[in-house]
Amino acid sequence: MIPTFYHSCVQPLSPAQRRERDGGDPVAVAGRVRRVFSGLERDLVGCEDLLVQTMYALLTRENLLLISRPGTAKTMFARLVFRRISGARVFDLQMSKGTLAEEVVGPVVIEEMKQGNIVHNVAGSLVDSDLAFIDEFFDANDMVLRSLLGIFNERWFKKGRQQVEAALHTGIAAANYLRVTEITAAVLDRFLFRAYVDPRFDPYSLQLIDEAYGRSFGRTDDRTDDRTDDRVAGDDQVPLSDLAFLADIVQGRSDRVTIQAPPHVLFLKNLVIKKYVARANQQADAQEGPEVYVSPRTFAKARLLLNAAALLRGRFTVEAGDLHDLRYLVPMLDTAGVQGRLFDSAVEETVQGLPAEELALVDELMEANRLAEQVCERARSGRELEVTSFLKRLMLMFRLTTPGEVHFEHVQRVLDGITPRHKDVVELKQGLVRHMQHHQRRLNQPGQGLLL
Repeated sequence: MIPTFYHSCVQPLSPAQRRERDGGDPVAVAGRVRRVFSGLERDLVGCEDLLVQTMYALLTRENLLLISRPGTAKTMFARLVFRRISGARVFDLQMSKGTLAEEVVGPVVIEEMKQGNIVHNVAGSLVDSDLAFIDEFFDANDMVLRSLLGIFNERWFKKGRQQVEAALHTGIAAANYLRVTEITAAVLDRFLFRAYVDPRFDPYSLQLIDEAYGRSFGRTDDRTDDRTDDRVAGDDQVPLSDLAFLADIVQGRSDRVTIQAPPHVLFLKNLVIKKYVARANQQADAQEGPEVYVSPRTFAKARLLLNAAALLRGRFTVEAGDLHDLRYLVPMLDTAGVQGRLFDSAVEETVQGLPAEELALVDELMEANRLAEQVCERARSGRELEVTSFLKRLMLMFRLTTPGEVHFEHVQRVLDGITPRHKDVVELKQGLVRHMQHHQRRLNQPGQGLLL
């Protein structure tokens, strides 16, 4: 199959025009993204959760894998979504057993090959594209799938001496089945977002599908005829530059805007994921299904989704209510909502089981941890302590006049006064105490270890 590489047909407003219209306001840009994606619900029947999940994939620069039986509009979904993003170079390829790696990363440059070098001309390839849709994903052989690893995760194409930074913002892959090998397991780990699309056969859904089909008769390109005009107007699109602007904020790359996440929210996040995994595995055992595993990478990257959830709701601070949206990341999304409901129950039980005073202690413990780390860093490099409200309270408590008088013993005494009751918060404190004792030994016995 020959990959299709194309530009959006509608010219978007320039970044300067966008900044003038929105004043560079990320909340306004996020609101437009929500409006544009909401406009797809009419043509993508029953895909509300999938559209939300796709928004999160785009705002976190992550990838999405769609799995379902044939005929559930996976291809239409991806192409309609990408048509709503202007200014993007889109790579579109249907895999087969005969697909060559050159069809993904570009042909070998003959002149270089004559010199004994294997160099690919990546122009127009997946490496050179902003968005990618790869259909019949698991029909490809393992060698081709292996070529995707670096591009989909690190955003680099590396082969021999050739190293090219990939332009890829987000990739969507679709498959009718899941093929498990060592290579496919590694590739699957590059898809932070996954969904199983359940076909719908209830009378109302089928009626809506008929109406949606009658509006375009399955076309997803920009062709028109006398009966229908399915071109996308500029106001119904979001520029890729706007998605990149928001993704920079979500990923902590913005110099102007930062999204904060209080320690107690991140603490709840980890407890929720662990509780969901335990419940999902109980369910899997009862049904003799496969084990549910969530990697440390996913635990960490869940923060990106929480940042995006706050931003889409017009906030720059993550709240406990945003934890429900982890249902789009931690379990494989099923459009029937079974795993989502299981995840929501894990959120509710976790949040309700931790009183506000215990969550406040989590924040205190992590403030103490942060100060202990700074005291250790000061001993190593001479860097001054950051003046925070916690440091000021500690200095007032011990009647210290300068931050230079603060030592590990002061932090330890504050820690001794924090007495949590909830078992998970108790375990958090115990871990912090062990960590501080370890650092204190290293400071008291310099030269005993290899690390400073």
